[in-house]
Amino acid sequence: MASGNLPEDVITEILVMLPVKSLLRCKSVCKSWYTLIIKPSFTVAHLNCNVALRKNHSILIKRFLKESNISVLSFLSDEISGDGHVPPTEIIIPHPNHFLQMLGPCNGIICLTDHRDIILCNPSIRDFKVLPAPSFNYPQGLFSRTLNVGFGLDPHSSEYKVIRIAELHEDDEDGVGYVFHYVIVEIYDLKTDSWRGIDVVVPYVCYFPCSQLLFNGAFHWWAYDHGDEWILAFHISTEVFQETRLPDVCAFPDGNERAFLVLNESFALLLFDSSEQTSFDIWLMTEYGFAESWTKHCTIGPLVQVERPVLFWKHELLLEKANGQLVSYDLKSQRLKEFQVHGAQESFRALVYSESLVLIKRESDFN
Repeated sequence: MASGNLPEDVITEILVMLPVKSLLRCKSVCKSWYTLIIKPSFTVAHLNCNVALRKNHSILIKRFLKESNISVLSFLSDEISGDGHVPPTEIIIPHPNHFLQMLGPCNGIICLTDHRDIILCNPSIRDFKVLPAPSFNYPQGLFSRTLNVGFGLDPHSSEYKVIRIAELHEDDEDGVGYVFHYVIVEIYDLKTDSWRGIDVVVPYVCYFPCSQLLFNGAFHWWAYDHGDEWILAFHISTEVFQETRLPDVCAFPDGNERAFLVLNESFALLLFDSSEQTSFDIWLMTEYGFAESWTKHCTIGPLVQVERPVLFWKHELLLEKANGQLVSYDLKSQRLKEFQVHGAQESFRALVYSESLVLIKRESDFN
């Protein structure tokens, strides 16, 4: 037997330190290793090890390739100061829309959505699950349209939840538009594989690329109500919404786009106007949930032909150029670096990702 006389707890202690790719190969070594690695307890131990030691972290990039007409996921090493190249494409996403949002991650699981279809995915093990469509009986004559989607994990119940914020509307008499009625909120639970509605009143949620963020146990969107702008947060555990006003410098409409990212473990708001020379004003919410704590951190730019931010990682800001190229801006050296990575315009999304063995279809194993 490949493990010799080593006790199982020693073998487990060694194997949990390995990356997922190595563990998938180890499953073929012998029957006892296969049995050990597929145990839910081993999956949890491996996940906890990655979190505790901050191991096996990478940047997960989603982009759309025009020449192939496919969306792909690629992994970029957490040391992004190399030669500007990324490994070959890792995963083809089974969906044709290049405007897919990428939300999460939670225990290695991400959520992909175009506001019509919603897919849960663990890129580490190529595990996908297409969620069922909501099947509610709305008031007669009213139809729903998704405004935005969120995804998170309840750490207390270990339940994965997808939040759908939608508007109910009726078609107008001419059939060329619709009449807005009100906003609804629906939640999908992976345990029950079903949707449920919650009775709550929330402001109108809008969409900008990268204006959705999972942070501090809550999912966040950009929202506005009667001319006021808000960060709308949904706390995954309590299912309670919280509204935090944006800085006074934001006055909708002001011609700027907004992006929500994480910088120095704080909620960061980026204000920018995509143009030939784009500047990025970075604001930090130094005390989470308190609008009074917004502080202007810095201004980046102007940068030539850089359109939108994608991700903060350490002291660098990943950005998308107007030609669909990925670049990074070093906040320390104030230098711009180009990557040999291209995608369709506005198709880039990125997350700091920690791999896992978690199977989406067996989430109940974690209870």
